[in-house]
Amino acid sequence: MTLDTNANAEKLLTTIHQEYKILAEYKMIQSEETGGIYVIPSRDNSFLWFGVIFVREGYYKDGIFRFNISLPDNFPSDKKPPTIIFQNEIFHPLICPYTCTLDTSGGFPTWTEGSSHIWQVLKFIQFIFTHPQDCCQTIENKLPNQTAADLLSQNKAEFIAKVKECVTASVERIYDPAPTDDIHYITFEKFDPDVHGTVLDNLKHNKEICPSSPTTGLSWVKEGEFKPLSKE
Repeated sequence: MTLDTNANAEKLLTTIHQEYKILAEYKMIQSEETGGIYVIPSRDNSFLWFGVIFVREGYYKDGIFRFNISLPDNFPSDKKPPTIIFQNEIFHPLICPYTCTLDTSGGFPTWTEGSSHIWQVLKFIQFIFTHPQDCCQTIENKLPNQTAADLLSQNKAEFIAKVKECVTASVERIYDPAPTDDIHYITFEKFDPDVHGTVLDNLKHNKEICPSSPTTGLSWVKEGEFKPLSKE
């Protein structure tokens, strides 16, 4: 076996090992209490995750905000935390009004493999919407949206008014077409009694929606190939 072959084999094993760590992160989320916030890795790129949060309390209550999570190339061993970019314009002290990027430094000054996890990032996202004033105090550097921070502390009525505009806009855009053809992008359909009526009735009466069947566990390995989630 040549040196090039050995190097390629080692690179493949490293990639597979890394991507199974990412799958483990996704599996871990299922065991945590992250109600109201949902994520799924892209079908074509395991380093890109699609997410949406339904805010249930606080100033941003009833907001439905989409976001993407981008994992660093060396995740999870990279010291840099995942990047969170919202797909909606959100008036928030920790969200840049130009790039819609969330400042996560208050929750994750550095990323530590083994103790830092994506489910904790989701909890942090929930926290910034339910406790915006508290999360501002965790940031040592300049806030991404100082105007929002100033209104929150000095003119709460105007802050709330601007937040409500964001909430209303997010609800109005819930059925917008997907900006990507990735089949894992989270989309919503308007209620259709002919399509969704039976499911709703079953939920109301605690009936089983799908017949029970044995599970073989979570697997995104392509059938017939040893090819898990891959980054193009």
